[in-house]
Amino acid sequence: MDFNHLIPITRIKISKDKWLNTKIKYEEELTIENILNEMCQKSYDWIISKGDLDVICDYDTFKEDFINLCYDKYLK
Repeated sequence: MDFNHLIPITRIKISKDKWLNTKIKYEEELTIENILNEMCQKSYDWIISKGDLDVICDYDTFKEDFINLCYDKYLK
């Protein structure tokens, strides 16, 4: 018998807005959103600088997808 479906959920996933506004340890003003924005900008600029890669969406869509990817990957 498979009883895996009977394992209780002991932790509720934090909302994306709350997660983005979480302060970075040992920093006064820096949040996760600040870090992700910088990572996103550097990634987007890198993609644009490569001749063999094509940008298929605008920056705002890229940023939203980038943040959603990080949220889904690290908070599941």
